[in-house]
Amino acid sequence: MRTGDHKVARGSIGVEFSAVPNPVVLRIYGVKNGVPITNVRPDSPAAKAGLQGEDTITAVNGKNIKSGDELVNLISATRPGNKLNVTYVRNGQEKQTSVVVADRAKLFNDRTDQATDDSPEESEPAPTKLGITVKPVSPEIAERMGTPEGKGVQVTDVKADSFGYDLGLQPGMVIIKVNKQPVNTEEDFRKIMAQLKSGQDVVFLVRAGRGPNGGNAFISGTLP
Repeated sequence: MRTGDHKVARGSIGVEFSAVPNPVVLRIYGVKNGVPITNVRPDSPAAKAGLQGEDTITAVNGKNIKSGDELVNLISATRPGNKLNVTYVRNGQEKQTSVVVADRAKLFNDRTDQATDDSPEESEPAPTKLGITVKPVSPEIAERMGTPEGKGVQVTDVKADSFGYDLGLQPGMVIIKVNKQPVNTEEDFRKIMAQLKSGQDVVFLVRAGRGPNGGNAFISGTLP
């Protein structure tokens, strides 16, 4: 945003999260309120403060955070260089850290066409059958997608009118975890899928998009 010729610096800490508060994600990650993080940008203020993907931010400066909008507004309103005290939950344990806010324009100057940090990745849940086919992630795909080599499986096909289709899973996405469990092979994926039962919450942590313009997102729903 600009006023006259002077650019107003927007604060940012370098985290990504899903746009809409989702009770399924909160249940799987064992928290009642907060904003579950899908990814932390390397070398960002959040990374330097020790925050990681799959942490859930529950409060900032003692104020409970219930939605991504609240988190965005609070961080954006903080002048770069100032510190925020962040309360978060990791593996069921509440922790605290201090994060130095950065200028969003400088932190994300290589990402122009994706909603990122403190601006969310959209995902809409809706259940039917599973209908997802996957394959191992090749080194070339890992490099292109910006994922660690040997991690995740790539979606190759999603059947129309299936559970995966209704959730928004798409060919090309890389599934990194299902219900917090790492998925690095087709066998990993099959084993986790075999354990899922009707009425169970399912949360996929996925990577979509390529390289620096890619981002992690939670895609979730309840099995019919």
